[in-house]
Formats: sequence, C-alpha cells, structure tokens
Amino acid sequence: MIKWPAVIKYQGEDELIYIASLSDWLNDADLCQSCYELEDRLIDMSGALFSLPSVSATVNTTAFVALDAQISVPEFVELVRQHAVIENYCCSAKINAKTHQQVIAMVKEINAL
Repeated sequence: MIKWPAVIKYQGEDELIYIASLSDWLNDADLCQSCYELEDRLIDMSGALFSLPSVSATVNTTAFVALDAQISVPEFVELVRQHAVIENYCCSAKINAKTHQQVIAMVKEINAL
C-alpha cells in the first residue's frame, strides 16, 4: 500500500512529480491517464518503489504494483539534486536529508517555486 505523499520518477528524466494524495493523482488527467514506461516509478514517503499502471489498468490503488524494493535516502537525495538543477534551484549541491519524508518535502518545495 502506498504511503502518500509520493513522487513520480520518469525513466531517463530528471524531473520529479510531487503527488500529495491518491485523490490528487486521480484528479490529474495527465498523471492517471498517462502511458507509463516500464521503468517509471512511484516513490512513496517510506521510500518504497511501485510500478505505475498501464493506461489499460483500472484506476485505483491496486493499479500500482509494489516492487518489494526501496530507494535509499542518499539515492533519493541525488534524484532531488538532479531535479533541482533543471528547476534552476539555487545550491542544489547542498541539498541533504535524513529521511524519505524530508526528501519528498523538498520535492514539494522545489516544485512550488
């Protein structure tokens, strides 16, 4: 089960998409109707990794498949640093966090700018 908020990481892209809740995901046609690539991932607030549903999947929480894997905080921070660079966020090299929740909060802050 996904622990919201979460972040979408598209394969081969540095952009990270912040999603506050399942209802936010369901209400955004660009997110829940997208054709996701096999390697696109949803990362939840505990660092758990999920595959994203195909366009033909039923749109609900069972459409996400838990991958029984977790991203480490340092790996997640590195993704945020790369994302910060494309968002022209100042001092991206200084970004650091101790928890997955802090990392997701940084994505939310960067995307709000």
